[in-house]
Amino acid sequence: MAYRVILIENEVDINLKLDNLVITKDESDIWIPLDDISVIVLDNLRINISTRMLSIMAEYNIALILCDNKHNPIGYYSSYDNHSRMSKMIGNQISKDRDFYDIIWKSIVESKIENQAQVLEILEKSEEVVKNIREYGKNVKVGDIDNREAHSAKIYFNTLMNATFSRGNDDILINSGLDYGYTILRSYLARLCVGYGLNTQIGIHHKNEYNRFNLVDDLIEPFRPIVDVYTYKILDGEEYFKAEHRRKLINILNHYIKYNGKKMYICNAMEEYVEKVAAYIANKNVEIVFPQTKEYIGESDEL
Repeated sequence: MAYRVILIENEVDINLKLDNLVITKDESDIWIPLDDISVIVLDNLRINISTRMLSIMAEYNIALILCDNKHNPIGYYSSYDNHSRMSKMIGNQISKDRDFYDIIWKSIVESKIENQAQVLEILEKSEEVVKNIREYGKNVKVGDIDNREAHSAKIYFNTLMNATFSRGNDDILINSGLDYGYTILRSYLARLCVGYGLNTQIGIHHKNEYNRFNLVDDLIEPFRPIVDVYTYKILDGEEYFKAEHRRKLINILNHYIKYNGKKMYICNAMEEYVEKVAAYIANKNVEIVFPQTKEYIGESDEL
């Protein structure tokens, strides 16, 4: 199973040799087996990579994230279709009616809101706010027609930061961290969806015709609070979003979590999660298991 997330920050050449990714700098080579790589982050505008290398990366279902001159993720490249029964899986997705997806979306929103409440508990925020957020979670209707998700998010982020906090404000330091962490998880989820034959454009709730990753943006929701709590801890009291913070957030896929009763890496939990979603859509008798923030362990492998 591919597990490595590779961050490349220097001006290098990237080539293919004997099913290995070869990074060349100053006539020195670093060899990494393609089978080991899940995600590559390119954070230097002078990196050279060939179209042949891109083609092979798609064949191995390796996700590629490109960063701009401010070190922010700006682009994403992935395999388009590498599942042997892609047509059948797309047929399963298309055949489902609105009610089917609305029920799943209700569960996703309930899970996300509960995980937000758990974040505030972990960070010892207002017990009254935690109680209010959980009330929102208890009142989610099928399809979340009352938009409990947005109401909860407003209270959650205002409490997590301050009353003037806005997720759209680039001047607030933690927004940079959240966006970076979300991008890492989003890219990995996209890779998994493709691997399990799911069309990422066919969303459960998100339906933007210009968004290639509607399904990914649905499935990521319960995982976002895990990024929130970790980002809050590493950026609390910091003045700038630095390279060391980016490296820590990239490694979040290799943090531990207890998922479905088992201790595992977050990347493995995400794969089990996507596998269950794909099976559920394919009419198999499975239960979609959502992650819980309180079960997030972190870098240590000790419970």
